[in-house]
Amino acid sequence: MLKRRTWILIAAGAAVLLALVLAVAARVNSKTIKVAFYGVDQRAQSAIQLEIDEMSLPRVRYYVLDAKAPLPKNVHKKYTMLFANNSFDLNSRAQKLVPANESLFELLPTSIRKATAYGNGHYALPLLLDHFEIAYYQISESKLGLSRPKSYGELLRYLEALKGNVEMPLVCAGAEDKDLFGFVSAMAQLLYGAEGYKKAVAVLRESSNLNKANLPEEITRVLDEIKALQQKELLFPKWTRTSKKDIDYFMQERKIGAVAMLLSQRRDIEYNLVKYYDSDCFPRYDASIERGIVAPQLVAVLLKNKKDSSLILGHLVSSDVQAALSNQSFLAPVASRAEAYDRQADDVRFWAASCAAGPLNSIEQECESAEERRHLLAQKIRAYLEY
Repeated sequence: MLKRRTWILIAAGAAVLLALVLAVAARVNSKTIKVAFYGVDQRAQSAIQLEIDEMSLPRVRYYVLDAKAPLPKNVHKKYTMLFANNSFDLNSRAQKLVPANESLFELLPTSIRKATAYGNGHYALPLLLDHFEIAYYQISESKLGLSRPKSYGELLRYLEALKGNVEMPLVCAGAEDKDLFGFVSAMAQLLYGAEGYKKAVAVLRESSNLNKANLPEEITRVLDEIKALQQKELLFPKWTRTSKKDIDYFMQERKIGAVAMLLSQRRDIEYNLVKYYDSDCFPRYDASIERGIVAPQLVAVLLKNKKDSSLILGHLVSSDVQAALSNQSFLAPVASRAEAYDRQADDVRFWAASCAAGPLNSIEQECESAEERRHLLAQKIRAYLEY
């Protein structure tokens, strides 16, 4: 049998070995770039991972956070960098985040830089843009000799002219919460302008106690305008229950004169159907009011100050990589010199750059951080529109 002294020496050696293993593991862990994704579309996530992997960095690990729950409070302690949609919840954490290198923003149009401005600097870097657009059926437009609407009054007259020529002058797949919020957001921005829209959304956010029966007046005014479109049959009355499959069918049967949808949704529609629809941003109610566009932004946020994570940001915002990300994700690039995968994506970047207020978050990004509460708010809006 081994003597007690021998056992003590073995135990001490094992303890030293364990300490060395733990020290090496801690050192490796401290140098590992931990990349987290929160609520990012699978196509965009795959495109970003592919570009990071091609950098051949020594240690990178990927994590997908539960998008049904609010963003964890301690996310800045667990991960190195985060990819997520820009939102009020993310903005509220700005002081705990690592500011992005200001030189990277020189690659973006000025108006797009505003999307993540915080005080005198930036904490998050916009990478890709979605956009809630209105797309016009070119065949009906040409047949009726219609001019593209530049104001809300012109849009109403355009839709009136379509009545009797198509079954649905305007439709939206409002059965999806994202599309419902997108359409309401676009209409609110149309009516209020950028600053008025931000104020209305802030009021909704502050009064978003879902036990209350009433929505704030700033939002019901917008919903009343939408109801007026429904009552005049300029907007399909059942749009709040219309699915994306319904849109495909309506396009196939040539029942639609115009459709409101996301840029990313457009790419999920068969090309032989959607090619006849020309996209545009929603027109303005008052040309004198500063405007933006409802364009959710996919952003990159630094949670820890590491050299490799800063290199990743520089890589992802470079022109060639931006073109690749746009092509793979179906979203619009943000870099000024990047080539867009198609005209619609290039248009979105141009509209975001040319609007003084730049890209704006939608109501869902600004008001609710949990999927369940977003759905309850969407149901509340549907109930008001269907009453």
